[in-house]
Amino acid sequence: MNTLLLSNIYNIVVIINMLYSLYLLFWKKYAERQRYFYLYISFVFFVDVLGLYIRRYFHVGQIYLYFPLCIFTISYFAYFFGKDYKDKVNKTILYLLTFIAFILLFVFQIKNDKLLVISTTTILVVILYQIILCLQWFWYIVNHADEQNIIHKQAFWVSCALLIWSTFALFRMYPMYDLSKIDSAFLATMIDVFQVVNILTYLLYIRGLRCTDYNILRIFNHF
Repeated sequence: MNTLLLSNIYNIVVIINMLYSLYLLFWKKYAERQRYFYLYISFVFFVDVLGLYIRRYFHVGQIYLYFPLCIFTISYFAYFFGKDYKDKVNKTILYLLTFIAFILLFVFQIKNDKLLVISTTTILVVILYQIILCLQWFWYIVNHADEQNIIHKQAFWVSCALLIWSTFALFRMYPMYDLSKIDSAFLATMIDVFQVVNILTYLLYIRGLRCTDYNILRIFNHF
């Protein structure tokens, strides 16, 4: 696989994701209905797509881009999934997990020896946080079923995307690098595979945004 090609495809998918989210915001006036997803995807676009050029031409340290993204990611998905919870138990669990994630985020980053580089442990906190949040959401939906098909819920597609990305991210951070000592070609292949996973993740986000249109039609037809 061509790494540069995959990187360009990823950038294009992120841009399409952002443009579609902004289209829903400005053209259809869907802000809360898309759970303010345009804020999250715009942040990702700034850090992941423009960030490379910002770091290269303005000599900005990695920490100044990715640490704020970690903070925003935890904050945003706490809001995103919290929108579905109607009981105090799940909301309490969500807020407690978020509080713990924030504490660990700052503790591990402060302990990082390389001050201008994001700590791998910091990334691990975000990954595990996302996995737990998604599993909690699936558990909640199973126990609080409603009349709406699960595939018509934006949170379903976002949960699937986060679980897929987080699972591969864990593998990339740890076992993959041990295996790379034996076979460097394996490392290169897995980096390309992870880029494919990145692309799939944002395609699933787009699918989730499509649910905002479905919900409008569903409400209209009901009346």
